[in-house]
Amino acid sequence: MIHYSSEVTISRPPHAVYEALLDPDLYSKWTDMVDVSFDGASEPRVGTRGRFRLSKGPIKGPFEMEVIELEPDRHIAFQVTHPDLDWKAVSTLEPAGIGTRLTYAGDLRLRGWRRLLEPFVGREVRRGEAAEALRLKALLESAPVPVPTD
Repeated sequence: MIHYSSEVTISRPPHAVYEALLDPDLYSKWTDMVDVSFDGASEPRVGTRGRFRLSKGPIKGPFEMEVIELEPDRHIAFQVTHPDLDWKAVSTLEPAGIGTRLTYAGDLRLRGWRRLLEPFVGREVRRGEAAEALRLKALLESAPVPVPTD
């Protein structure tokens, strides 16, 4: 099994980071995930299913995902399946001053003969996932800060 975990502090409140993690239109701006969609018209919740493709890498085809844990502004977990792998991705958000400390972690298990590649693929997965967290930070911090209208 490949385990990854990285932390980044984002100068945005937890609610803004939480919303970004559930916005299918943003994923292609900070990950290699494209054509991201969730079933249903409402905000994703536990049990919501979706799908995506990866724009890079050797594993092609559609990935299925399901929201398996959700605590607004605090915690999101997805279970991702594909014929070649099983993957649990977990994002934990903690207030950090005026920002948010995001722990971006997960466990990925390749299936079949690909399991032999896990020791070699693990370093690239860990590096790639850490880079995604930094790209999310850059994306959110480059957006204008909403001004309260009260």
